[in-house]
Amino acid sequence: MFPLGTVLLPGGILPLHVFEDRYRALTEYCISNEAQFGVVLIERGQEVGGGDVRAPVGCLADIIQHEVFPDGRANLVALGTTRIDIKEWKSNQPYPTALVTEIADSSTEESPVRALEVLRRLCMFVEAAQNRGYKVPPIDEQALTVGVEASELTYRIADLTPSGPFDRQRVLTASSCGERLDIIEEQLQGLEEILSAEQGEQ
Repeated sequence: MFPLGTVLLPGGILPLHVFEDRYRALTEYCISNEAQFGVVLIERGQEVGGGDVRAPVGCLADIIQHEVFPDGRANLVALGTTRIDIKEWKSNQPYPTALVTEIADSSTEESPVRALEVLRRLCMFVEAAQNRGYKVPPIDEQALTVGVEASELTYRIADLTPSGPFDRQRVLTASSCGERLDIIEEQLQGLEEILSAEQGEQ
């Protein structure tokens, strides 16, 4: 397990610079055994030193790129795969471990039409923010939607929505596509209101 101050979503990319001894050991084990590790949000406390409070839901990750330096430090690129429920934390030696189970969506019946509507709304917000001078990366709608189902698309939309770790954790914890889209739309509503208020002040 790799507790962090950030949230990894299924399908998301996470670059990591590993320097703590325990995570050097974790990296060595995962690379040697082609094993996954879990990423979980630190809700209170710090990444370095332990003594933190960790979220109950995280995400499994595959190491898709790695560079290990002679002193044991490493640069990793991890890909989020599946949500996990942390049932019990085990030993922190030589690195944090936990008993986890994978989480499936409670419903897969959400129509992709609504996901596409939310994506369009996000694109409109991004365009408006760019016009206001914000450096927000553009979104390629076509590239984002090719060959993906509604569930994967909702995570892609969430990954591109500007939000903090606790809002992203709410998305990760959501039990269905529909609930995720509700949370994303709530976040977009707040962002749109901020942008509108700034425009009204000028």
